Amino acid sequence: MSRPLGVRLLWMGVGFVVLDVYLNVPNFVRLSPVAWLGLYAAFFPLAHGVGRLTGAGGLGALGLAPHRGWARNLWLGFVFCSAAWALKYAILWALGAFHVEGARPAGELAELVFQAAVAMFLSSATDDVLVRGFLFRHLSGVLSAGALVALTTFVYVLNHVWYMQLTLESSLYLGLLGLMFSLALVRTGSLWLSIGLHWGGNVVYRLYDGFDARGGVLRRVMLPEAPWQEGVKLAMTALSLAALFLLFRFTEKSEREGPLSARG
Repeated sequence: MSRPLGVRLLWMGVGFVVLDVYLNVPNFVRLSPVAWLGLYAAFFPLAHGVGRLTGAGGLGALGLAPHRGWARNLWLGFVFCSAAWALKYAILWALGAFHVEGARPAGELAELVFQAAVAMFLSSATDDVLVRGFLFRHLSGVLSAGALVALTTFVYVLNHVWYMQLTLESSLYLGLLGLMFSLALVRTGSLWLSIGLHWGGNVVYRLYDGFDARGGVLRRVMLPEAPWQEGVKLAMTALSLAALFLLFRFTEKSEREGPLSARG
């Protein structure tokens, strides 16, 4: 027998808060890189257990079930967003937002690439499971797909309050990203494309900006930030969102029950 809607929503809210607080521990407690990776890796069994307790199901039901073309979706998303973000930074450089003085030594470069690839995969995947998979799974059959896209986009923006000050520009930027990731879930019925998009953009961002103010792949001299730079970032993100609909032609849809399936 299914739980009453009010009980389901209560369990969803409790589960979301538990997982969200867990993911944001590093914003309040300084962790070593190894401990940080361990905490994020442990999120997946935790989300599996919380999902089952709240009636959503395990990781497969939350959008991580393998299906035909899941790896294709993941890598298409990664290449798409990494290329778009690289182009964005190239345009900023060409327009004079920063000067390049050199590159990191090879040893440091290899360490940064590895750290960016692994850490950003975990960061992206955990966020997608929580903000999109968990909410879609619980609320499918209660809200329409359009309402779920709007809700999860809003939650994605609001969830950044944990670690950044939201401005109009940053909120618009995050909103475009959240819309992109949620539409990818609606299109494919799983999280793999969304994770790939999220992962690719985050990896290039970290290669550009680095971790803990240590700098990225290039040694850059930044010029005073001007309003047009935010305009370039917003324009490139909006163009990426528009181009996503072309990417959809090459993606695969899930053949299994996914987060868009209503539960009895």
